[in-house]
Amino acid sequence: MSAATSNFASEIEIIGDKMMNQDKDLMFLASCQNDDLRTLCDILTYNNKGEIRLSEQLTDTDAYLNCYPDRMNLMAAEIADELRKYGSNTVKTFCRKGEADSYETIVRRVCKRMGVIVNDYDSTPTMERELLTTICEQTTSKLSDEELRKLADKAGIPHKSLNHQMLVTAILFAIRRNTYLLTEMIYYVTSRIASMLLGRWIGMMGMSAVSRYLGMAAGPIGWTLLAGWTISDIASPAYRVMIPAVIMVASMRFRQTALLPPIN
Repeated sequence: MSAATSNFASEIEIIGDKMMNQDKDLMFLASCQNDDLRTLCDILTYNNKGEIRLSEQLTDTDAYLNCYPDRMNLMAAEIADELRKYGSNTVKTFCRKGEADSYETIVRRVCKRMGVIVNDYDSTPTMERELLTTICEQTTSKLSDEELRKLADKAGIPHKSLNHQMLVTAILFAIRRNTYLLTEMIYYVTSRIASMLLGRWIGMMGMSAVSRYLGMAAGPIGWTLLAGWTISDIASPAYRVMIPAVIMVASMRFRQTALLPPIN
């Protein structure tokens, strides 16, 4: 066995050992792209001024020091732990005997905070998708007429005879029915969040059609314009981290599953 093959096998074994006892809803992080994991990690550890968050516990770990920023999949378990600890300790302001809340509980809490309607029996991916869809719908409703018509062109929606409200309605309907359009909108929203929080654009799986069509690189869009969030939604330091972190995780899962080839 070559040295390269041996090292690869060792890394796979390390990932497997770490993920064995992880939250089942976050185990997929180990198979995500490096840039996505780095963005998620940075959302958890840095504020929008580029300063380390006082409450974070990740940057001093051996995993972070050895893996950041180029081997992020090897520290996926640590990122998952940090997300759960942060969601438990800062949103609830206490920790139950050192046991962090499940990711499912955190997602449900974020959905409630964002006014997203979910059922008690909904799975984590179902809640995540509803969260993403709602945010994309809110974002769409804030676009200008020109931006809406460009988006309608992208979605193949005839729009010459449609007024502004009819156009919004048509696109919202398409977002619910068109997985590709929803995926593009999710890319746009998460890219804007990363841009605002971290000061950089992210290229998730090379999908940039919506941002290119809408010309959104021209300048920052405020939180309220982005998704219609109220000041109270983002005033809490905890939710200022957990809302974008959950949106990032949700988008990573959605894109990973939505783009899978069909099973014959």
